[in-house]
Amino acid sequence: MTFTHAVFYRNMNLGHRGSPVRAVLEQSLRDGGAAAVRSFQTNGTVLLDLGGDGSHADAGAVVAAAAPLLADRAGYTGTGFVRSLDDVAAALDGDPFALTRDERTYRETVTLVDGGQPLPVELPWTDPRDLLDLVAVRPGVVLGVVRGGPGAGGDPNAAVERFTGGVATTRTLGTVQRLLASAARA
Repeated sequence: MTFTHAVFYRNMNLGHRGSPVRAVLEQSLRDGGAAAVRSFQTNGTVLLDLGGDGSHADAGAVVAAAAPLLADRAGYTGTGFVRSLDDVAAALDGDPFALTRDERTYRETVTLVDGGQPLPVELPWTDPRDLLDLVAVRPGVVLGVVRGGPGAGGDPNAAVERFTGGVATTRTLGTVQRLLASAARA
């Protein structure tokens, strides 16, 4: 199997109320047209194999076809952000976090955004509480650095949605790196 795309679901926590269990998530995406599916962690991050070289199916169409199935089977009505793995990897090229990473860094983040306007601030941008830096923009992705620790840090998701008017979901850099490594091993 060759995973070519990832889906990053917003506000999905497998097994919790309003979210599917892993088997339902994976089956819904297969029923939507994916050749193979691998749910990664419990936060609604999923690898998709579209069959063949990945050009025979449209990942967005698979996720759209799975959406009513997820609503019927699990009550999940959130957004799924579809990205090619090549685009995800390209967003992380180099070390875009280097200019703002320091001893206060809690997490480096990857925020996926769909819709809205381009980010209207000059980067790097730091929030007034000095708990969040938005450091780089790639197509459909905003990279950030969070300071402040669990429950007290900056919120890249809220900042990106407020600035763009789009819909966003955020993963840590570590999650995205592990996702790419898992896809490469498949």
